[in-house]
Amino acid sequence: MEEHAPRFNLSIVSSDVEVGGARLSAEYALSDEEIAIAHWWVLINCEEVKYWKELHLNFSEVDGDLEYHNMTFANYFRTWMDMIKSDDNPNWSHELLLLAMQPQRARVYPTCTVNGVKFVSEERDSRRRTQNSGVMAKGHGLDYYGVLHSVVELVYAEGMKVHLFKCRWFDTGAQSMKMDQYGNLSVNTATSAYEDDPFVFATSVKQVFYLDDLARGDAWKIANIVHPRNIYRAATLGVTIPGPEADAYQEPNAVGIHDVATVRENNVKHGRVLRIRDEDSTFIDVDPNEETDDDSDDELRHRLPDINSDTEEDSSDDSDYEP
Repeated sequence: MEEHAPRFNLSIVSSDVEVGGARLSAEYALSDEEIAIAHWWVLINCEEVKYWKELHLNFSEVDGDLEYHNMTFANYFRTWMDMIKSDDNPNWSHELLLLAMQPQRARVYPTCTVNGVKFVSEERDSRRRTQNSGVMAKGHGLDYYGVLHSVVELVYAEGMKVHLFKCRWFDTGAQSMKMDQYGNLSVNTATSAYEDDPFVFATSVKQVFYLDDLARGDAWKIANIVHPRNIYRAATLGVTIPGPEADAYQEPNAVGIHDVATVRENNVKHGRVLRIRDEDSTFIDVDPNEETDDDSDDELRHRLPDINSDTEEDSSDDSDYEP
């Protein structure tokens, strides 16, 4: 029963996220490479992993090299979590061990409710009279606007789940975002950027309604951030809690947001290039099929800082990824 599901003490695991709708078709399934990238993104953005990231960055072999750090951290993290299970290290936890094992499968859904706000994928939203696919994520000094492509549920060992939004981000350059004298932000939705960096935690996103910009026309939309002021506890109102399919507050859909093919055509036409959202992040080339043999494992252990090397049998589920 869901009510007896285990709770995991990690900041990236939230009980405020509820996926909905039938799982999406195979065309939306994440590839092995995308799953590896999503897992890497989770690791570098998990607060509880921060200690281990800094340890790895200061490791003599890495010596602050961000690119090398990004390419090798996941393997080091997994080895460290295995090695110090019984070492009483205050920065170790069973949840971190589960996280280090990598996701066993990735499920993809069209809808998701976060803290009472319902999000709907762009494709499904296009067939509705209301709009729930607009998203905004805060970055380092810059807000990123886009639309929800799909809801990703990464399932780790023991059923630990991390929920991500896979998004299509609009370009944030000066030519693609304009602010008028009244403080209204208009976004050119015929552009795209950060295609190699589509993931964001479901709990860190705000919902946005895109309304037609009558002054600029064409693909320009005014971004309105949703402030869910009218969400109350059901017990206070004396009403029944609605199910996961109940719609959140919705605005009429703004028509004319260009599809992916049109966006890419416009990007080529105007000479735009792909960028990574966080300037401090480095995109890495992950090979999900690369296996580490026993010799390289031994070599890795010899290069680690002085940590207890006793290990136990890996308890992770070896089942294949499930799209």
